[in-house]
Amino acid sequence: MRRVAKLQRGFGWLVSLAVAFAFLLPLIWMVHASFRPEQAIFRGGMMSIFTWEELGVQNYIDAWRRARFGQALLNSLLQVSGIIGIGLLINSMAAFAFARLRFPGRDLLFSLVLILIILPVEVLVIPLFLTARDLNMTGGYWATMIALILPFTAKAINVFFLRQHFLALPTQLEEAARVDGASWWQIYWRIALPSIRPALATVIVLDVLTHWSDFIWPLVVCTRESTRTVQISLANLFTEPPIQWGPILACAVMATLPVLLIFRLAQRHLISSDLGAGIK
Repeated sequence: MRRVAKLQRGFGWLVSLAVAFAFLLPLIWMVHASFRPEQAIFRGGMMSIFTWEELGVQNYIDAWRRARFGQALLNSLLQVSGIIGIGLLINSMAAFAFARLRFPGRDLLFSLVLILIILPVEVLVIPLFLTARDLNMTGGYWATMIALILPFTAKAINVFFLRQHFLALPTQLEEAARVDGASWWQIYWRIALPSIRPALATVIVLDVLTHWSDFIWPLVVCTRESTRTVQISLANLFTEPPIQWGPILACAVMATLPVLLIFRLAQRHLISSDLGAGIK
């Protein structure tokens, strides 16, 4: 029986590895092909990942120069950092208010906030652009950065998600703090907020995944070359001649690395055992 169990466990590992390899094969090919010269990229198909001849970094040099990737990377980092930094404060305060404070119309207001979850960005692009234009946010560099950040700092889905975690916290510590004379702000900042760190890490990762890949809104408001984000710079490689797959793949790899790095850094903080508490 023990031998059968070992064989079953080994077979399970082999199946898992095979499935993982099948899912990762396109990513592995992209990374490998980004180091190959243009004329050799599609030679051999997917099996070319097992060849190591003609590899070099010229595609990365060309991609960095043609896509102006350094400036685009800075712009995307500013955009995502602004959305996360301001958004965490705004959304967590709103979530704490909906979870703990009592005020007239709270439930109705929260229901209206939840309705915003079903609205896609595509529906809001034109109104947002007209508002940004009227506020002169489509011209200069910093005005465009504000236009990229400001509309997405307050998010209904993040308010809902964090509110559920605030509701799951025991109220004894908060009641004791109120007896000791603590204000609601002190309870929020010193007790409630540190207690939901896994939820905050989850919100950060989801916002990074969402806004690092933003395309439609940056395409609308980034009217100058100096304000292009990573995704816009990558898309321009498909339209600005000469169209070469080597720089395109190299740019795609460089655009993917920051997301993988942030996910790896936040991984140990992500919700695991207390995930169920967030949906109670």
